[in-house]
Amino acid sequence: MSKLGALPALAIIDGFKGVIDYYVHHQTCPAETGEVGTPCARSWPRSPGHQRAPTVQATWPAFTWAASNWNSLSQEVQDAYRKTAESTNLTARDLFTKAFITDYFREGQWD
Repeated sequence: MSKLGALPALAIIDGFKGVIDYYVHHQTCPAETGEVGTPCARSWPRSPGHQRAPTVQATWPAFTWAASNWNSLSQEVQDAYRKTAESTNLTARDLFTKAFITDYFREGQWD
């Protein structure tokens, strides 16, 4: 990853499609903080070139569900995740996804 002073013009970004991935990195969720991110560039992500392990593939449906259902949570539940995430390096949305996939809030964990 390389930090940039500013993102280049769209024509330049389009010219490097498939070679360089331009993006804006956010330390925290911009919707929650209003923070303006850091413009960055990296080599274009590549496929590992092989089929992923069955254990990796087994997590895909759970991740897909969690990633697409954050917005369906009530405001109260989202606020609870935000409050819980304050003491971690995760955003509330990341904590929700992790909690769903890994059973993070299993019974007895916080006793």
